[in-house]
Amino acid sequence: MPYRLDVLQGDWPAEELRQGVEGLLAESMVLTLATAGPEHGPHANLAFYAYDDDLVLYFVSERSTRHSIHLSEQARAAATVFLPPPAFGEQLRGLQLAGRAGEAWGHHAEAALTAYQKRYPSFARTPEIREQFLAGGGAAALYRFEVAELTAVDEPHFGRRNYLRAEVVR
Repeated sequence: MPYRLDVLQGDWPAEELRQGVEGLLAESMVLTLATAGPEHGPHANLAFYAYDDDLVLYFVSERSTRHSIHLSEQARAAATVFLPPPAFGEQLRGLQLAGRAGEAWGHHAEAALTAYQKRYPSFARTPEIREQFLAGGGAAALYRFEVAELTAVDEPHFGRRNYLRAEVVR
């Protein structure tokens, strides 16, 4: 396994938590990314994402966006991934993620493109667009978010209000 989870809060086996985290990532397609910058303060945006076996999430964004500018200034970020509950206050399912994020270059760009195309097969299929993303030459870029810590809530699987916090160890 490329990464492991060290459970910091909650009484749950790490491997079962890992399976739950990966299940939530597979079921959701959009994350909310939170960034902050020195001049414009906090910012949140939505992005389609893909992920790999090392718990790195990838997204595509225009370099001119506020969150991309923030990430070029400071690589810290937080994100949430969640599934809509069937009723208010019931069966909550989601992840709170914290880590480092920034534009993907070199082999990281190749990994990002591979993961993104695996999840979204029609993405960047022409050679010109593919090369543009790999070379970093266009207005949009591939970004990577390396998760360092997470909190998971999956009430149908982990129990009601059982928030499990873990550190990601690579």
